[in-house]
This record gives sequence, structure tokens and C-alpha cells, in this order.
Amino acid sequence: MPSPTTGLPSAVRGSRQPVRQALWLVLPVFAAALCGLGGSRDAVASTGSGASGVVQASEPAASLLLRQAAIGYEIYEVSDGDTLQNIAARFGVSPQRIGNLNGLAASSELTPGQSLAVPLPGGAAPLRAHDAPTPGPRSIQPCYAIVTGRGQITRGQTGSGATEILYQPPLGSRLIVTADQGSQWGIVMIDGSTGWISKQSLRLTDEAIEPEQLEVMLSGGRPDIAQEALRYLGTPYRYGGRLPDGIDCSLLIQTVCAAHGIALPRTAASQFEVGRPVNYTELLPGDRLYFVGRSGVVNHTGLYLGNGQFVHASSLHGCVTIDELSERLYWTRFVGARRS
Repeated sequence: MPSPTTGLPSAVRGSRQPVRQALWLVLPVFAAALCGLGGSRDAVASTGSGASGVVQASEPAASLLLRQAAIGYEIYEVSDGDTLQNIAARFGVSPQRIGNLNGLAASSELTPGQSLAVPLPGGAAPLRAHDAPTPGPRSIQPCYAIVTGRGQITRGQTGSGATEILYQPPLGSRLIVTADQGSQWGIVMIDGSTGWISKQSLRLTDEAIEPEQLEVMLSGGRPDIAQEALRYLGTPYRYGGRLPDGIDCSLLIQTVCAAHGIALPRTAASQFEVGRPVNYTELLPGDRLYFVGRSGVVNHTGLYLGNGQFVHASSLHGCVTIDELSERLYWTRFVGARRS
């Protein structure tokens, strides 16, 4: 029987794409004579190296000169889904300022790969080399990665001042990488947000994930229930236990489902009779998994997380943990899934 391949829901890209370089737009004093007081002309962009380029300016150059002799700006490379409005929001300037600087109307459609000059808020002073901003997260082709070293997934990036620890993935588990930032990879979390982990902890594979597949992963299932179950990671296993002292497999599922308004019986066998059957090829985060013992009776349950992984209260591990559904111990005992 083939192994399940349903993937873990993914990350969103950073809110601001990396800046390729910082430049300085200069309108020298003689521009008033060159452009004329009433005409619209080209503004000359000059870099520190002496290289120059032309940036179309739709407002009269002479009036721009009178208002501000020099405008600091950054070069931004357009990505899929970008508009003047959302780019302006990221940089804290108005869409009109970006449009005027690049000769674009507010309704202009942008093309991925297109370069735009984006003025710095408030006409800030030119950036020196050592003042250049640190590039933001870079979106990459989503792919699977294997955890090869100890590491923690955090909400914020290391050194950002906001490094809430989300999860410590076990060695050998698979994660989905969607972003690159310095010494860290951006990881897709169950709720669709991005977590960060040291590159030294992962080995990227060549198993890419197409955007359409990633969209399907993000759009289905009950990641809220799956996320609830992760709150109990490390809780000691105790057959017939009661929280907070201990928990068994069916109590874990009953508890996390109850937190989201789903009432289930206490035992795994009874829970198996509740809900809609789900084929293993259609598993989504939050689906309940059931397993049989040697007697053929359902005696174990867990909650599917996606990416072939599930969380359960394990007597083998002695606590709530995450395992691969494809492992022989579980796949040979798997009898079905239920969705509430």
C-alpha cells in the first residue's frame, strides 16, 4: 500500500521584498534651466560609482527641484501580485509618489521582474554603504527539507528581538521551506504563518512543491485543531490518565476536538464510529487517524498534521509526540481516518 503524501500547509512570503541597491536621485541646480519652469523632463539618477540612468518623472522637474533638491530612493524588483498600492504600503510612501517617479498611472499594471524607483519616506538623506538596510526575506521555490540537527522553530528571526519558540522538530522529520533570510530558512507552520530555523538544522531536498499544490494544502482541513494538539507536545503518557498529570491517545483527541466544539466519546474504538470516513489520499490537517492492535480492534488514535506526519500520545515514546504515518509500525496498523 503506498504511503500518504499529503503535505503540511505552508509560509507566506515576507511583507517586503529585498532591496537590490540604494541609490540617490539628484536634480542639480542647472536642471531648472535645462528643464524649463513649466515643462516636464527626465530626472537623472546618479549612483555613487558615477553610473547613471534615467527615471521618468511625470511632475514638472523644475517644481520638483524647488520642493526638494534631492530625493533618496531604493530600487525595488516587482514580484507576482504586487501593485503600486501594496508596494507603497510596505515602504510607507504614497502610490502617487512612486507613480510620479516612474511615470506610471495609479492603475498601471506591474510586471514581475520590473524595477521601480521607490522614494524614501520624508526625503531621507542618502544611504551610505554601511547604512544599507538588511535585505528582507527572499521567497524561494517551496520544497521539502529534512531535519538533520537540533534546532528550534521561532516566530521571529534570531536577533530580531521577537523570537517566540514555536516548536522543536524531531530529527528526521520533514518540513516545508518557502523563504531564505541570512542564516535561517523560513518554514511553513500549520496556521499558514512563517517560522524560522537555523540552516544548520536542515538539509534541503530536491522535492519541489508547485504553487498550486501549496495552495491546496493551505486551503483545506482544520489546522486550528492540529495546532491545538501541538500544545500538548511532551505531556507524559498515562493510560486512562487525566490532565494535567497525564494523557492517553483517545483523551488527547477528545480534548483538542472539544476545544473546538466537537464532542467525541472517550475511547479510540468509539471515536472511530463518529464522523465521515476519509481516504488516506485525501487526508487534511485535523483529520483523526485510527489504528488496530494484534486483535484487530481499534486501540490507538492520532491527529493528522499534514506532510505525512501525525501527533499522538505514544506509549512507546512515553509522551505526546509526532511521528511519520509511513513508518511501518503505524502504516501496517492504520485502518482509517475520520473527519468531524
